[in-house]
Amino acid sequence: MRRLLCQVCGRPADRNREGVLWLIGGEAPEHTGRTDALTTSHPPLCEPCAVRSVRACPHLRPRATALRVRAHTLVGVRGALYRPGRPRPAAWTVAGVAYDDARIRWVRAGQLVVRLESYTVVTLAAPCP
Repeated sequence: MRRLLCQVCGRPADRNREGVLWLIGGEAPEHTGRTDALTTSHPPLCEPCAVRSVRACPHLRPRATALRVRAHTLVGVRGALYRPGRPRPAAWTVAGVAYDDARIRWVRAGQLVVRLESYTVVTLAAPCP
């Protein structure tokens, strides 16, 4: 995530003057040029892998939105959240936890979480279904 590599092929994510390419599942934000932050634990993509992902991924197939992100910040981690227990901590749930959250020391992180702060909704070269 820090190096902005494609989550599928590992090469550099697609970048142009509008920003880095990210895909989100679900409804598109209402406007382009939004500054409302979104959070995701999914890294960016290169455009060929983004097109293939929309076709192949059951989560993205019904509704995928491509974003060009101009500003992003690493804000936390997603992983197994533990709680105190005897004789050792006990797994409790899976959660996203911000770096400044006191529970951060109880998370076994599996993914970084990034806040997408300034983005524009775009169309992929091959349209999303």
